[in-house]
Amino acid sequence: MVYNADIDLEEDALKRRTVPDRRRKPTPIFSKYTLRGRRKDVRRDEDRRRHIYVDQYSLRFFILLMAILLLGTADAFLTLHHVHVNNAEELNPIMDFFLGIGPKIFFNVKYVLTALCLTVLCLHKNLPIVKYLLGVVFVIYFVIVLNHLYLFVLIS
Repeated sequence: MVYNADIDLEEDALKRRTVPDRRRKPTPIFSKYTLRGRRKDVRRDEDRRRHIYVDQYSLRFFILLMAILLLGTADAFLTLHHVHVNNAEELNPIMDFFLGIGPKIFFNVKYVLTALCLTVLCLHKNLPIVKYLLGVVFVIYFVIVLNHLYLFVLIS
């Protein structure tokens, strides 16, 4: 016989409730509450074991996302500068393809890809791997922009 303590804890919690649990189904990614809901975080320990989508995000999280987007934009502009002024090469073959088409296409594709990836990570912000990934992405973009600025000062 398999004994699962989590099931017993959930059953005990359900027995103690005076009102039926309205949260039988988890909150979907997109719902009528996506733009006007009030859930900012996961409150119950039993809910922390499952992935829960929230309706509102903290100011700190928003600033992190905007900082990554700003760093991505700075990377795109500085890459364009180095490629056109200093005859540098884009190391990413996919982005090099778009750079070959034109600088506006390169910038737009880089911006849209960065924004889409951040949107997906934002929607899944309560997954532990996402918090780790956002930190790694921020550090990588920060180092890339510092490298661009170093090259800019070195060459100028």
